[in-house]
Amino acid sequence: MSQNRRTLTDQLIGRQVLLLAVLVIVIAASQYIILRAVLYSSEARTLHQEMAVLAPLIHHDLLHRGPPKFQSLASLLSARLTASGINLIIADSTGQLVSTSSRLISPTPPPIVAGHYFLWHGYLVVSARLGDPHFTDGRLWLLTHLEPMHEILMRDLYLVVALGALTLAVTALAGSVLVRRSLQPLEAIRAATARIAGGEIGHTTTLSDAPLELQDVSDAINTMSLSIKDLFDQEKLLAEQMRRFVADASHELRTPLTAINGFLSILSNTELSPEEEAQGLATIQRESQRMGRLVNQLLTLSRIDTAPTTAIAPVPLNLEEWLTAVTPVLTSVAQPHPLTFSTESISVVADPDRLTEIALNLVENAARYSPPDMPIEVRLYRHEDSAVLEIGDRGPGILSEDIPHLFERFYRSDRARTSTSGGTGLGLSIVDALVKAHGGRVDVSIRTAPEHGTLMRVLLPLKPILSQNSP
Repeated sequence: MSQNRRTLTDQLIGRQVLLLAVLVIVIAASQYIILRAVLYSSEARTLHQEMAVLAPLIHHDLLHRGPPKFQSLASLLSARLTASGINLIIADSTGQLVSTSSRLISPTPPPIVAGHYFLWHGYLVVSARLGDPHFTDGRLWLLTHLEPMHEILMRDLYLVVALGALTLAVTALAGSVLVRRSLQPLEAIRAATARIAGGEIGHTTTLSDAPLELQDVSDAINTMSLSIKDLFDQEKLLAEQMRRFVADASHELRTPLTAINGFLSILSNTELSPEEEAQGLATIQRESQRMGRLVNQLLTLSRIDTAPTTAIAPVPLNLEEWLTAVTPVLTSVAQPHPLTFSTESISVVADPDRLTEIALNLVENAARYSPPDMPIEVRLYRHEDSAVLEIGDRGPGILSEDIPHLFERFYRSDRARTSTSGGTGLGLSIVDALVKAHGGRVDVSIRTAPEHGTLMRVLLPLKPILSQNSP
């Protein structure tokens, strides 16, 4: 069936030729009708001119000499008119035939009002009364054969048809070239879609001098191709992130489990002193707590990923009062680093428990990477339309190439650092996710010389972004 289907090029050329053929037929028919009317009118006008000369002469001769003596004049008139291709018929007042030069002598042509013409038995006929219009002495008809005019009409028709056929042939040939050239952008689009369907995701096509409609189609296909490529790239990236996430989570969980299993094996199979036994139990407890903390962090991230609007319960909150309330907890986490505070009264709509979790993670992170006894600065201030919680440390700082990756899960800027020395790598991911759930953002900057260290800024909107669980 597909072999019988015509291409778009054939359809366009065929429709173009068909339209032109209809136009040629209409022109030929119109020209035939108009030319016939012109020829008939011109011939009728010639006959009426003859009629204007002959009618008075014939009427005078018939009136004074009578029909018998009129035959000599009639023969003379018939000979002259026949040489010009005109036939003459004369009838008296009773309708009897007086003279004729036509073979069609019976019956006589029908009368007609002067000034008009009619067609009769292959002749064009004009008629006039003889004598006074009120006292008719007879009727005169002049006839000319239609065949010469038909020959002129047919020659003209054949010429129009021949020119029309030649025009159609030229149009078909030129139209084929022009249509194929006009459809080249469409062919390029078809080839591009075939390549995309064949697996070349992201392939784009550039058209030059294409019609606006085809250019719009090409742009839409290019946009679709790039969008599909972005989706594939995102899927590939997400798959890689998931693979790395599962591998890192497995590694982080395996480390404390290995330590716990090892110490349990030693405690059950070896005679230990009370001090060694106490040390082993303390290690088991510490590793269990670390594993529990890791599991809680994973659950927190999972909850934020699946339902970010339900992960927080925002309420009207004065940040200065909140910070005063959580200062003892922050101080214990920061040990042995002293905390310095700079605050002002700012009210927002936020979840106090989640804000505490954010602050604890940031202070713990600052304490972990700061030299002993170096202060950790906590500032609370207003900046434009945001409330800012700033945590600054005096550590070695962060490499600029590490900043874009700080909030990736299980990312550690120091690749040689282990989980025991550098945390799980989930704290900053949780901070970033919780801040975004509040409608805010986290900024990271490096102190400029002569100072050194890192500044973490949490920006919360002063205009509340309420979740579905907000009161």
